[in-house]
Amino acid sequence: MDLKEKIVNYISTNSYNKEKVDELFLSLSLENNLFKDFVKTINELDDEGVIYITNQGYIHNASKLNIFLGTIKNIKRYYAICELNNHELITIYNENLKNAYLNDYVRVHINKNDTGEVMDVLKHSLWEIMATYKNHSYIIDDRFFPYELIVSNPKKIHLVDGHIVKLKINSYDDMLIKCEVKELIGHKNDPGMDILKFVIQSGVPYVFDEETLKETNKIINNYQKNLEKELKNRLDLTNELIVTIDGLDAKDLDDAISLKINDNGNFLLGVHIADVSYFVKEDSILDKQAFTRGTSIYLVDRVIPMLPHQLCNDVCSLNENEIKLTMSCIMEIDNLGNVIDYEIKPSFIKSNARLDYDDVNNLFEHKSTNKKYTKEIKEMLFMMKRLSDILSKKMLNNGYIQLNIDEAKIIMDDKTNKIIKIEKRISKAAEKLIENFMILANETVASHIFYLQLPFIYRVHAPIEATKMSTLISELQGIDASIHLKTATLSSKKLQEILDKFKNKDNEYIVNNYILRSMSKAIYSIDNIGHFGLGSKCYTHFTSPIRRYPDLIVHRFLKKYLVLNDFADKTEFLDQAALNSSVTERRAMLLERDVEDMKKAEYMSDYIGCVYEGIVTGVMDFGYFIKLDNTCEGLLRLENYYNPYYFNDKKTPLKIGNKVMVKVISVNILNGEINFAYAQKKHYNKKGDNRC
Repeated sequence: MDLKEKIVNYISTNSYNKEKVDELFLSLSLENNLFKDFVKTINELDDEGVIYITNQGYIHNASKLNIFLGTIKNIKRYYAICELNNHELITIYNENLKNAYLNDYVRVHINKNDTGEVMDVLKHSLWEIMATYKNHSYIIDDRFFPYELIVSNPKKIHLVDGHIVKLKINSYDDMLIKCEVKELIGHKNDPGMDILKFVIQSGVPYVFDEETLKETNKIINNYQKNLEKELKNRLDLTNELIVTIDGLDAKDLDDAISLKINDNGNFLLGVHIADVSYFVKEDSILDKQAFTRGTSIYLVDRVIPMLPHQLCNDVCSLNENEIKLTMSCIMEIDNLGNVIDYEIKPSFIKSNARLDYDDVNNLFEHKSTNKKYTKEIKEMLFMMKRLSDILSKKMLNNGYIQLNIDEAKIIMDDKTNKIIKIEKRISKAAEKLIENFMILANETVASHIFYLQLPFIYRVHAPIEATKMSTLISELQGIDASIHLKTATLSSKKLQEILDKFKNKDNEYIVNNYILRSMSKAIYSIDNIGHFGLGSKCYTHFTSPIRRYPDLIVHRFLKKYLVLNDFADKTEFLDQAALNSSVTERRAMLLERDVEDMKKAEYMSDYIGCVYEGIVTGVMDFGYFIKLDNTCEGLLRLENYYNPYYFNDKKTPLKIGNKVMVKVISVNILNGEINFAYAQKKHYNKKGDNRC
């Protein structure tokens, strides 16, 4: 047993209360020459949050005092969300934040009501911040920003009111920070500046330096010179009928598909993915840029690409009628959806058609289409739909969890940068077809390398944790007592059965919400534990290397193993890449969500006074979170829920899933907040206001 284990075991006993460093050292009966290592270990345990040391020097078992370490993940009007080191999320009311700010690493005490209180900030995350210059002052457009600024302008940058600047923070001193003007970003009235501020504040790299662009141009020039030679070493698929199906506004087309029937009646499905690894070589400048970015980020008015536009929108993109380098996964599939044979090879294709989801869905629904489909393409598409239906049935049987979660489709005016409309994004047969084919290719590639027992990156999703599973079972039985669950765990297949039971019923949203909330997040890992949500034993990301770094790495290692016979041990790099990809994915998701919330609040600012029907998505001590049918979500505070004008009796508590009429009373665009008041349908009168 090492020194750390001895200390932890001792302070974890029921008899242990509190001791100072020298007292604890004596209690453990350690030799004198170990005192230096002992003090070092105590400091490590303090940094890890295992112990808590008081100002008087007493050492406590932190968990016994309900003291934990965590990161402030989100700050709203009344509360913040802190993610503890054990990944548990807790609520901290804003008055208990002290001077903690977004992404700060903090020590928190958990109260009896399961809310937290910040004890101290252990590490500040913010060292650069955006500010607006006005009347010789610097204004932070975040009312939750807890600090007072002292700003210098050493570069003597000329500023006028409305300029947006980046400030570099030099030091923290309690509630005061000293900073300096680092860079002039633009003016607040510049188009898209509201979103650019979010991007810069997030720390996401959003421009490519000159060195990267030079290397990109050099790679493209060499590619054009050597293309004919490269094609000789690849599988020629230019005579195959191959199409792409994407959103109408998509520019980075990284997957194409083909399908035909073999003589034995089996399907022969080809999934052809842009070979980005040919252009982005290991340890190149481009590779390091892609590693740092991790993923492309899709915001409402722009894309922050993982790779320069010359690559992602042109050279790598599988554009119609252009010869493109690909990695192909060609699978023979029987009528039950089983892959009975496959090959994975470097190839080149020439896409016959650039199709879009809406038009293909119209074709499937026998509606008029914008595109004139050839007989061959039309026949292939309907054959693809038949295979997709077979795969859907097989996936559900294997434990695929089909959650019904609303996503927003935001339609913007390109000229004014204003949102015209927000509606639910509807996924139909064409979207499902591509999803099913990509999942199958990802599983096939992952399984191939896994059974070769070679180091690899997997996309993994852990089963629901025991405590969350227990809570979920209790919640589900609270909705419907007829659900008899005898075990302490639920398989993904059983969860799908429950989802099916509530499909198209009043409680459907609640059940989906409970199950989603109980599930962990999928991550990247070199350890294959399977993918719980997909019901897959072995899964990776192979199909989007233009926009995801893990897919690029998967392609690179497929070539190493299958083409170059290079089996050098790169486990350490793969582990690092998996961890980094999970972090950058999370960073991108948060930025996308924050920008979307801000734009939704901006959109709803034109509808103040309008009444909508919404559904309760969350219940807090101070009010209810309500989501409208257009996916915009806001807060109905308790003081705005009860209105004597509407009620003669006491207010009735709302529950998750309840429908309620609400009126938009205010918004905070910068913080993405929408505020509601209770309304009754009989009091609703548009009064000629056609906005509502």
